[in-house]
Amino acid sequence: MKNTDSDKRINCKDIISGKFLAKRPQQRFKVQLERLDNGELFSGVLELLSPIGIVLKSDVPRGKYKIRLINDLEVIVKTVNLEGTAPYQSFDITKVIREEEERGRLSKEDFELLTYSSKEIINKLTESLAQDSQELIREQLKAEIEKSELLDELEIADVFKYDRGKIKNLTGYGSITLGEAYLSNFIKKSLKDGHYSREMTVDETGDRIYDLHAVPMDYKSAGMIAIDVTDIINTERKNKARELEIYRDVIEAATNGKFKLIFKEDELSKLLEKGSRLFSADIKKAEDIKIIRDIFKAEIKEFNFGAKEELHLTLALSEAMTNGLKHGGAAKVLANHYQNKLRIIVSDQGTGIDFKELPKATLMKNYSGAENFSLGQGFSVMFMASDCLFLKTDKRGTIVILEKEVKEGGVGNE
Repeated sequence: MKNTDSDKRINCKDIISGKFLAKRPQQRFKVQLERLDNGELFSGVLELLSPIGIVLKSDVPRGKYKIRLINDLEVIVKTVNLEGTAPYQSFDITKVIREEEERGRLSKEDFELLTYSSKEIINKLTESLAQDSQELIREQLKAEIEKSELLDELEIADVFKYDRGKIKNLTGYGSITLGEAYLSNFIKKSLKDGHYSREMTVDETGDRIYDLHAVPMDYKSAGMIAIDVTDIINTERKNKARELEIYRDVIEAATNGKFKLIFKEDELSKLLEKGSRLFSADIKKAEDIKIIRDIFKAEIKEFNFGAKEELHLTLALSEAMTNGLKHGGAAKVLANHYQNKLRIIVSDQGTGIDFKELPKATLMKNYSGAENFSLGQGFSVMFMASDCLFLKTDKRGTIVILEKEVKEGGVGNE
């Protein structure tokens, strides 16, 4: 790419065609040019690269510039006379600076890492592995990158090489916020174990989430890919929240507002923070259910429920406690009275209920019948016994709240 003959000009089309061993990067990326004589800044897009020169989509005055290509790799370049029109400009590389070392051209490693695809980088990192494990590890790494459409290239990841106690960022997209000590310890563990390792971790601020993959090369060196999956996880969380909102709206509409799903803690707190407590108890074994049922029947006598209502409420409480004991191993029950409402709260610390079953259950004809209600007869009994039924469930457990209006003639409003 260098113009060794002052009277001869290099044709831009020849450079772009690859005649001078130049190669297009797998992903064109923006760079900043700093003019050496006055510090003025310009921007450009890397279009073509060779060990001795680059082509940018840019419009800068002739002169010498400093460009940071990746995290710790800078080049000093000067413009070259070219035949051709804007927006492409060609530059000779006069100096390469990396980790305080200076060279006259890009090394083979630097050139390959700037121009290789993610699959080529993986192949390069694993080429020294034993043949019997090489393909397996390569496929594992490629599968992890390809399984999300957002990870089809490594531009949202950093690739590291660890060798004899030193860790080097090879791609240097520069966004990773994990400390070098943490990354080194992760790679050392993989080296010690002698096999491919994977770990999901959060940085010290709690803001960024990373998917780490380490591959031992030999007993002293390893390669590592650190993928920032924060945006992917946040998107999944938003999609999940929207999905739950749809379930809530469908179920509430199908039950005329009688069955309500709770997702947020503040929604739950509003139901629990007010009212006078009638009683509370722990359920640790099946025998506790009968004891608590008898206590409940005694406590609600003051509300003057009819015999049928009292029976249905007692059965509903029994079913809620049975479910909590069955799915959570133990449960808690609390009954309180607020204004003209009796609330029965049963909670457990099981694995929760699959929300995907709820719309089907509530939308089926005669869903309150035991033979049709997919969540079981117990839930059907609770639904029929209450005026309003609240449910909060996730992987931390389930909370069921049965709400029953206390009619005139019972205890007065508080």
